[in-house]
Amino acid sequence: MVVFENVKPLKAAQVIAQRIRDAVLAGTLSVGDRLPTERDLIKQFGYSRAAVREGLRLLEADGLVTVQAGRNGGAVIRSPEPDRLVSTLDMILRLQSTTIHDVHEAQRLIEPLVIKLAIENATPSDLAGMRRTIEQIELNPSDPEAVRVQSNLFHVLLGEATHNNVIGIMSSLIRQVVVQMGYKGDEAEALTIARAHRRMLDAIEAGDVGAATRRALRHLDATECVLHSRQPGQRQDPVVKRKAAKTDGGASQPRAKMPRRESRASSR
Repeated sequence: MVVFENVKPLKAAQVIAQRIRDAVLAGTLSVGDRLPTERDLIKQFGYSRAAVREGLRLLEADGLVTVQAGRNGGAVIRSPEPDRLVSTLDMILRLQSTTIHDVHEAQRLIEPLVIKLAIENATPSDLAGMRRTIEQIELNPSDPEAVRVQSNLFHVLLGEATHNNVIGIMSSLIRQVVVQMGYKGDEAEALTIARAHRRMLDAIEAGDVGAATRRALRHLDATECVLHSRQPGQRQDPVVKRKAAKTDGGASQPRAKMPRRESRASSR
C-alpha cells in the first residue's frame, strides 16, 4: 500500500507571489508594468496587508519586482538579472569542493562555442561595446576596481554578442564564479589583460574563428596560472584547502580549491 505524506498548503505570501509570477509568464504583466496599489492587491487576493507585503518581498528577492517607497511608489515588474544566481551557484560549487581547475575546464569547453557564435552574430554595437572596455582598462591600468569592472564586462558582452540567451547566461554565470576569486593585479597585469582582450577582439572582428579561439584559450590558461600562483597568505587568493589530482605518471599533486569569497567585485 502506497502511503502519501501530508501536503502542506502554501503560505498566503507564496500564493500571492506565484499568482503574480504566473501573470508575468502568461504575458498578462510585462516588464515595466506597475502592479495595483497595496490596498487593491489586498482586495483582489483577499489576504491581509502583511501577506501582500511578504509576497512582494519574495518577488523582490527573486528580482522580478522593484518595490518603490513613497506616496507614488509601488511594485514594478522587472526582468531578473542572471547574476542573481551567482551567489547560489558559487556557494554550491564551494560546498562541493569545486577546484579552480574545474572552473577553468568548464570555461575552456564553452569558450570556443561563445567565440564561434559571437563571430556569426555580433553586431557593430556589440563589438564597439567590447572595445570600449579595453580602452577603459588602458586608461586606468593602476585602478584594480576599474580593471575588474571593465575586464569582466568584456566577457559579459562577449557572451551577449552570441545572441543566444542560454549560451550567454551560462557563459556569464561561469565568468561570475571566476569573479569571486578576486583580482588584485598590478598595472603590468592590467595591460596584459587589455592586450589579450584586444587580440581576441581583433580576431573576432576579422571573422577568424581559429585565431580568436586560440587567443581566448591562452587568456584562460594565463588566468588559471595566476590564480594558482598566488600565495595562500596573500589577501587576493586565500586558498583554504586543496585536493589531490592524479597526474599522467600516477603521482598526485595538489589542486587548489576555489578561494573563499571576499567580495562581488568584478574580476579578470
